[in-house]
Amino acid sequence: MGHPELEFSAIPKLYGPENFWHWRMLLVSYLDAAELWKDDHPRENAHAKFILLASLRADVIDVAFDQMTPKQIFKNLDERLRPF
Repeated sequence: MGHPELEFSAIPKLYGPENFWHWRMLLVSYLDAAELWKDDHPRENAHAKFILLASLRADVIDVAFDQMTPKQIFKNLDERLRPF
């Protein structure tokens, strides 16, 4: 089952609480359209992890993300940067 290539460059780079909701809505929409979103988190695969990491500004990335799953990374970002 194929789907057209989706362009993820429209997802803004997450830089902090100020753009968390904008980033989250667009990221979730993109991952869902690409069948890379399940329940309330990214699917556990390399493509989802790449898209997630590519949508972060460098100063938001933690070195620990290298060993974390997409679900763990998303949860970490949610806990650190959600504005409330």
